[in-house]
Amino acid sequence: MLSTATVDTMTVFTQLPRPRTHVVERVPFHKTNPVGVSPIKRVLAFLLLMILTVGVMGPTKACADEPQAGAGTMTDAITDPQNLLGSDVGSVKDAIQETAEQTGVSVRLLYLPHFYQGVKPETWASRVLESMKPTHDTVLLAVASQDGKLVVAVSSNSQAWLKDQSSVDQLSQAALEPVTKGRNPDWVGSAKAMMDQVETLDQNHRHRRVMIIALSVTVVVLVMLGVAVAIWWRRSSRTGAHHRKSGAPKKQLRPTETVSKLSDNTQKDAAS
Repeated sequence: MLSTATVDTMTVFTQLPRPRTHVVERVPFHKTNPVGVSPIKRVLAFLLLMILTVGVMGPTKACADEPQAGAGTMTDAITDPQNLLGSDVGSVKDAIQETAEQTGVSVRLLYLPHFYQGVKPETWASRVLESMKPTHDTVLLAVASQDGKLVVAVSSNSQAWLKDQSSVDQLSQAALEPVTKGRNPDWVGSAKAMMDQVETLDQNHRHRRVMIIALSVTVVVLVMLGVAVAIWWRRSSRTGAHHRKSGAPKKQLRPTETVSKLSDNTQKDAAS
């Protein structure tokens, strides 16, 4: 799951931006052994854990693209040396692919017995995620099954709606419920519930964006109509005033003025 690139320890711990995280500590997980995991497999899983832990704190090594025999699942998207996902790992992979296709969000799953000691789980998960050089909109679900800790981290290069703390909290709550409500933790249900929540958040974001666009278009249309009505009203007012002026009757002489003018004309005729 870790990046194939070599990661400098100081760079990881001092220079990388910290993505949004949510950590649930000391969750009362029912500590049952994974089904079908023999003592030899548990030893191998523990050794793999040590390699992963050292890899995060120092140079990292590439993980195989296909699950390693006898050691759970080790892919680019899933690190599960304890085989917590069991035979349902295929359906989880399908869910990861579907989530990426539907929302554009990349999901990574990390299941370990313990997180690195001496570092806060959310800080550790953030550094692990950033050390992978994740693509835009990447969500990491990290679980320490034996410590009862669950962390959801979102990469710092994600969209605002995804890395918003409220969204991260909702993703964490969705992942937490399936592992606490039953007698045995439902790890598969936890991963899928978180991915379902990603799709819900994406749909809500799309809906809000459509509403904003529709509202903006409505405002623009109303403004344009208002301007058109104002122009029409002004032109109508000017046309009406012109018609009233041109259609007004000519000024008629009053009777006194008419008599005065006739008298003047008579006097002029007599004089001539």
